[in-house]
Amino acid sequence: MKKLIVTSMLGFIYPALACTTFATFNGENDSIVMAKNRDNRPDRQIIQVVAEKDKFKYLALSRQDYPNFVSAGINEKNLAVFNEVTVEYSDKAVGAIDDDFSKDILQNYATAKAVIPDIAKLVAKYPDPVFYQIVDNKQILSIEVAPDHKFTYKLTDKGTFTHTNNYQDGSLIKDYPYTASEKVRLQDSQMRLFRAKTMVGSKSGMTLDDMQIVALDHNKGPNNSIYRTGEVNDPRSVRSLAFFAVEIPKTKGEAAQVSANLYNVGERYRFTLDDGFWSQYKGQYTILSPNIKNK
Repeated sequence: MKKLIVTSMLGFIYPALACTTFATFNGENDSIVMAKNRDNRPDRQIIQVVAEKDKFKYLALSRQDYPNFVSAGINEKNLAVFNEVTVEYSDKAVGAIDDDFSKDILQNYATAKAVIPDIAKLVAKYPDPVFYQIVDNKQILSIEVAPDHKFTYKLTDKGTFTHTNNYQDGSLIKDYPYTASEKVRLQDSQMRLFRAKTMVGSKSGMTLDDMQIVALDHNKGPNNSIYRTGEVNDPRSVRSLAFFAVEIPKTKGEAAQVSANLYNVGERYRFTLDDGFWSQYKGQYTILSPNIKNK
C-alpha cells in the first residue's frame, strides 16, 4: 500500500491518505460495530464483491482502477479488516497500492486469533508501515507495522476502540525525528482519535446509522474533524471520500450487516450478508450498485 504526499498551491503538505476507524462492543442487538472514514484525494471508489476459487468471498470498499485494493472489507466468515496509513515513515511506504495485506486476510482467515501466528509472515510479505484492525464476533486484533519488519499487536474484547494515523505503541517510533509538517499531521490525527473515542463511547446500543453520525462530525475544522472537508480552494485536496461500517453479531452464524456511503459521488449501500447474499457472486470481481436513496 503506497502513501503519497502532495503539496497544495499554498505550500502546505497534506497526507494523501488518512483515515479514522472506530468501534464498539456495545452495538445494537448484542453486536460489534466498526466503522471507518476513508480520506484521500478524490478517486473512483467502488463497493465490490471478490470471489476467487478456493478463497473466502469478501465485500470491500475498493477502487475501480485497483480492484485488489482493500480500504475496508468483510468476508463470508464475518471477519472484517480496516486499515489506516501512518503519519510516520512516509518514505518507507514503497509497496503498490494493491499489494494488499487486507485482501490476504479476507481471503484466507475466518477469525482474528487465527491471524496471530502468521503476522510475521504477513509483514514480511507486505512490509509497508500500515495499521490493520481485524475484527470478528469476539474481538479486535490491532496490528501496527513499522519499517524493517517490526510490528506489535494487541487484542481488545470489550468497550470501545479507535485508531487514526498515529502509532499507539510508542516503542515503534522511539526517537522518531518528526518534521514540521509531520507534527501538524500528528496533531490532526490525535484530535480525530480523541473525538472518535469520545463520540463512539457516548451511548450503548450503537447502530450503523449512529456510526454514520459519528463519521459526519465536522465541528473541528477541515482537517481535525472526523469528516474532513478539504481545502476550499483546492478540489483535489485530501477529504473524507467514503464511510464503511460493519455490524457483526456476537452469536456465531448470524448474518452481518454492512453500510457504506461514497461521499464524493453520493452513493449509499446497505447489505445483509446472509448465505443468499454470498451465493449470488461467482465471478472474480463484481461491482455493486447503490441500493439506498439519498435523503
